Formats: sequence, C-alpha cells, structure tokens
Amino acid sequence: MNIRIDKPVPAEERTYCLLLALISEPYGLSKAMIYKSVRGYREDFLSSGVTDALEKKFERDKRELRSMGIPLMTSNHENPADQVYSISESDYEQLSFTDAEISLLTAASAVWSESALSSDARELKIRLLANDVATVAHLEAHAPRIETRDASYPSIANALESNSRIAFNYLKPGQFKPEKRVVSPLALVNYDGRWHLLAHDYERDAERTFLLRRIVGEVQDVRVKESDPPAVDPRPRAGNELIVHLNELWRSLTATVRVAPQTKAAVSLANRKDTVVDGDVYTVHYLDEAVFADELCEYGVEAIVLEPQSLRDAVISRLERLADDHG
Repeated sequence: MNIRIDKPVPAEERTYCLLLALISEPYGLSKAMIYKSVRGYREDFLSSGVTDALEKKFERDKRELRSMGIPLMTSNHENPADQVYSISESDYEQLSFTDAEISLLTAASAVWSESALSSDARELKIRLLANDVATVAHLEAHAPRIETRDASYPSIANALESNSRIAFNYLKPGQFKPEKRVVSPLALVNYDGRWHLLAHDYERDAERTFLLRRIVGEVQDVRVKESDPPAVDPRPRAGNELIVHLNELWRSLTATVRVAPQTKAAVSLANRKDTVVDGDVYTVHYLDEAVFADELCEYGVEAIVLEPQSLRDAVISRLERLADDHG
C-alpha cells in the first residue's frame, strides 16, 4: 500500500484539520489516532514517529483552539497516552459573515499571512476555513504584502512555528561586537516597517525584544540538553502584547525636526504616523533612536534635529564619520 505524505501543511490549515477531525468523531480521538490520521500531523508521524517537535505542534494547536473559545475537551485518564480529545458540535458555534465581510477578511488574511504571525492572524484564517469560505481571488491577488527582507526571518518564523530554541548573534546600538543570544521565539511583529521579535532570553531568564535587522549571521537551531532550562512555550496573544508595548514606546519617543519644504524629508516625515507639522518644524515619533538617526542622515541638510540632544548628537556623529570615511 502506498502511503501519501502531503507537502508541508501551514499551521492554520493543520489546526483547522484537527478541528474538523474532532468535531466529526462523536467519541473523540486519542493522540495516537490524531497523529496517524489528521493532515498536518500524519506527515511527521509517518516519516519520524512521535518526536518532541510533533508533541509541541499538538500542544500549540490545542492552545490555539482553546484561545478561540472552542470547547476542546480532554478525558480523565491517569495515563496521558489513553486520553481522548473531543469537541462537541453542538457546543461549537460557527460564525457567519456577509459577502462583503468575507471579501474584506480574505484580503486582510492575505496581508496577515506574511506579517505578524500572531494568533489573531491564524485565528482569522481558521475561522474563514471553518465557514467554508471560498477565496476571493482578485482581492487576495491585489492585497498588499508586508515584505520580509531580513535574512533571519525565515529561520525565526520556522522556530516560532515549531516552538524551537534558536541562537543568533545580536549587535546592539553602540556595540562593535555582537553578543550570542539563545532564545525561544514568542511572537514576530512588523512595526514601523521593520520586523521585531519577542523572545524568552535564556541567559537573562526574561523576555526581550529584538530588531531583526540587528541579527548578524545565520540563525542556528539549538539542541536542548537535559541540563538546560525548561523550554518556554509561546502564549496566546503574545503578538498583541508586543504591539501594545511598541505602541507605548512609539508614543513616548518624539523628536523636533526643522524640515526644508518641498523636499524628500518633508514628504517622508509628514506622512509618518502621528507626525505634527507646524510650519517647518515637525514633531515626529520614532521607535528606535539609532534606526531613526540612520534615516535622518539620508536627508542631509533637509532635516535638522532640534531635540532631543541625544538624537541630534547621534545624527551629527554619523555625518562626521561619513565625511571622514569619504575625505
């Protein structure tokens, strides 16, 4: 007998398949039955058997379903291998959308599929699938995309999906030598046009936010030893928490900049979120002083920082270094 092994299954599709399988079985399914029969699990099970990565996928999908209010029940057995998982169809209320709402949600999901990788994005995709929504091809084709130019993005996204531990070299502002960080990714968010990673840093035993553009070299998988600290699993809504944090940081950091009219700087800074224009003086929000200083350097004399002094000094330092390097 030929066993069909499908190509890699996206996380939201795997979770949807699990949802359908559990609803269709009135007496539920054991973990072994799920691994052998449900698309998204059986591929890994048939090729490698029960692995830590497969177990983590199942735990993540259970959390995902429960975080959406889906009544996933677990039977009481002393032996975890004998537990049966079930969803009562009568307790699961499907959503309903108008045609216009479906069109907008489908277009939005096309953007989200490449953006925050948050539980909200996956939840939308699962709920659209669960309502048997057909793809609105012309909207999805013309939906904008958030680009992922950072070389480290694919490896980090895969680690987030598989709940894996990774290591990378990270260069903080003002440092000349990168530091090695060992982390478990919790969320990826695109904010102000740049990708940010929320992760648990094992050396510091705390959550830290990393800017992907500051990751130097390749991202490496970390093989976990028995002596290592226990893994930290991604929690529901971690992406939302990161966005809230970044919003607060954005609101707290402002710069006063004198901008030459009818220039590239005038157009770019005026169109920046929350910018206040008063004649040739712009009040501009930013998220990272070093990144914003780099951007302001591109405008040259078109944008002169008035305050804060630290940002002004950072821009002057970069311009002086640029002048020295080019004689």
